[in-house]
Amino acid sequence: MVEALGYLGAVIAIAAGASVVMHFWHNLPASAELAFFGVVAVGLLATGAVLRTGDEPALGRLRSVLWLLSTISAASFVAVLADQIWHLSGGTVALLAEGAGTVYAIGLWWRTRATLQHLAVFAGAAALVATAINQVAPGTAAWGPGLGVWVLSALWGVAVYRGYLVPQTAGLVAAGVGLLGGAESVMQVSAAGQVLAVGTVAVLLAAGVALRRVLLLGFGAVGAIVILPQTADRYLPHSAAAALSVCVVGLILLGSALWLAMTRRTT
Repeated sequence: MVEALGYLGAVIAIAAGASVVMHFWHNLPASAELAFFGVVAVGLLATGAVLRTGDEPALGRLRSVLWLLSTISAASFVAVLADQIWHLSGGTVALLAEGAGTVYAIGLWWRTRATLQHLAVFAGAAALVATAINQVAPGTAAWGPGLGVWVLSALWGVAVYRGYLVPQTAGLVAAGVGLLGGAESVMQVSAAGQVLAVGTVAVLLAAGVALRRVLLLGFGAVGAIVILPQTADRYLPHSAAAALSVCVVGLILLGSALWLAMTRRTT
């Protein structure tokens, strides 16, 4: 009940506050915008800090939501500061805001090891890597950021598997989304990107079977459904190869599911 009331109150306050702010936003000076985001960030951070979660998971989830909103507000504060006060370029503003949000999220994750804070750290790090690559090598805008996110996601998955990043489920979700998203970005550019994307799907499926993790199998299945038909259409246009590839993947997944069920039953 406390958790539901907390979410309801937060949604009402945010919706009403956003409506009021949007009504006056265009006429607000930069100092007022800074004050708004600063007060929201500090207020939500303090509210989450005073919650005595104890062994109550509902209060822990409520604190995670409040601190996630605080992280977004802190990044927005830095963005307004860099844009309207310091008058920096758009790319630099993005780097500063993403960097600040990532550092902020790391501190909160270190304090709680919560799922939302873990995902916030990954999202900030992925955005920071993509923006940094785009700034350093603008000529690679079509594939550079995607490859950077893919590499980050691969390293993230290894760190999660070795226990350095917790909770494990949140880490696997972040790594899986990053791998598929990065591969999808790269595959649109070159044949090497197609190989990377197909290889990513194969590794996810193999890892799901080897580690007996249905979550990895699920990401591999999603990647196969999205990526393999695109590859088939590119190299075998106007044929049934796309549908055939999805059919083969479905049979592989069915066999993997049956094998996992049998091995779990025997163990």
